[in-house]
Amino acid sequence: MKTALESLRNASALYNEKLVKLMKSFGITIAEHRLLLLIESGLDTQEKISLATKLDTSTLSRQLKSAVRKELLDKVATGRDKRQLIYSVTEKGQSDLKGIAAELARIDANVFSDWNQNDRALLDQLLDKLEKSI
Repeated sequence: MKTALESLRNASALYNEKLVKLMKSFGITIAEHRLLLLIESGLDTQEKISLATKLDTSTLSRQLKSAVRKELLDKVATGRDKRQLIYSVTEKGQSDLKGIAAELARIDANVFSDWNQNDRALLDQLLDKLEKSI
């Protein structure tokens, strides 16, 4: 019999497969999607994003360059030496975020279509408790 954590790991792997497929349909990666969400929320510099995500500078820099190249993000140089960059989500990036959010809502609805409100509430409580325990 599987442990609870094994079941969670399996569910996570299955969900991740769906995420990868969804992101590919929009021509982006999961990492780029997360960047768009972070920048949309107000984390507009590499330093702010790095602090929030604990990503090293080289990894984050590669991800940002890729998102700019795909026209998901704009960047503007600021400061006296023009070395600091301020990022913002482009119209294409905004459109992709909306489309992805709609598809994620559809996936969520499909996954939980046979669950009643009590089961959903119980799952939320148990997952919250698990997160605090870990």
